[in-house]
Amino acid sequence: MISVKGYFDGQNYITEGNVAVKKDQRVIITFLDEFNTPKRNLKKFVGKVSKSDSELVEKAVSESRKVDKSEW
Repeated sequence: MISVKGYFDGQNYITEGNVAVKKDQRVIITFLDEFNTPKRNLKKFVGKVSKSDSELVEKAVSESRKVDKSEW
């Protein structure tokens, strides 16, 4: 007997890791009062800055100045 972690994605039960289960093998499923935090895919936001936003960021950076340690 083994124990594995997993979650329900709304349609299927997804196990974390590889599990060798045979056809007709009986299982025990326990529902916890914990929820899986979905990982956000931020790749879709990369490179989506508009030209005007890019110019604003560039201007803000160029207007900034380096702070010396002695100023702290």
